[in-house]
Amino acid sequence: MSLSFQGIGNIHAVRDSYQKLSNLCTSPSTNDIKWGELVEETKWLNLIRLILSTAWQAAFHVRYNRLPVIVHCSHGWDRTSQVCALSQLLLDPYYRTRVGFSCLIEKDFLALGHPFHTRCGHGEGRGDSGSTSSSDNGQISPIFTQFLDCAFQIVNQYPDYFEFNTKYLLLLSEHVYSCRFGTLLCDSEKERETVASIRQRTPCLWEYLDSFPDLINPYYLGNKKGKILPDGNGEAVDGRGGTLMMPLPTLLRNVTLWVDRHCMHGPKPTLRCLPEDVLARDVEHPLLEKNDLNRFILENALKEADKWKKIAEEKEEELRLLRTSGETVEE
Repeated sequence: MSLSFQGIGNIHAVRDSYQKLSNLCTSPSTNDIKWGELVEETKWLNLIRLILSTAWQAAFHVRYNRLPVIVHCSHGWDRTSQVCALSQLLLDPYYRTRVGFSCLIEKDFLALGHPFHTRCGHGEGRGDSGSTSSSDNGQISPIFTQFLDCAFQIVNQYPDYFEFNTKYLLLLSEHVYSCRFGTLLCDSEKERETVASIRQRTPCLWEYLDSFPDLINPYYLGNKKGKILPDGNGEAVDGRGGTLMMPLPTLLRNVTLWVDRHCMHGPKPTLRCLPEDVLARDVEHPLLEKNDLNRFILENALKEADKWKKIAEEKEEELRLLRTSGETVEE
């Protein structure tokens, strides 16, 4: 038995780092030449790497050493939920589907008591107290957003292993704070079910996300290999063996800023600047990330090329007819 301290920052370190990152991304006077250096100085990406490293190590011991792993932080519902959920994301392909990912959040965050109300600062009405105290402000921390950022890093690097795309995570991160859905409200199951009756009074976030076909990854390996079935050892497998255990340096060295999320409301353009006619967005689903923009541009370019090809063929046919009629007159 071995004990390993991973040094992941607590809620206060996460809050301070996120505040620095937000200030950097929304400041009109940010030094663009030193952008990468300034992002690293916020320590946000370092915190992301620490969590990913810990989750990878836990998954490695379970998968290859066949050892049970106990994960615990000071409270058991912040860093513990993050690491355990990400480990399962690497180990089990079921959690890389849309249904599985929602079950993972329901299990490791909602059912295990992650205090969404306290951490997100959703305002008054927490539980049966009817109001929040000033001491709760020190408990605000974007823990769940940090988890989604970690999930984004894996999906961004290995998109073929996931039924959903990064836009799914982007939309999910927006509705953590919109309070439009009751799925991620309150601090406990008791508050959601008994005190607030959330399920009866609010729509379900997962059903909303499932209503958008563009959140599905068409290149998902599970679709090509059929249903995920257990192998002889009882382990869930898909087209690539079930587990997603990339080399740890590969995962950590490719951690990058989630531009679509953190720079969404920045005063400076961080994504490609495009003409207005290219930035057509659906009214119901306004979040359009860089990969979708590139695909949209390519599709428009192909349509334009096809249109001009047809015009060229029509003009060529007209010239051929003119030549034919001219030869007939001369004869």
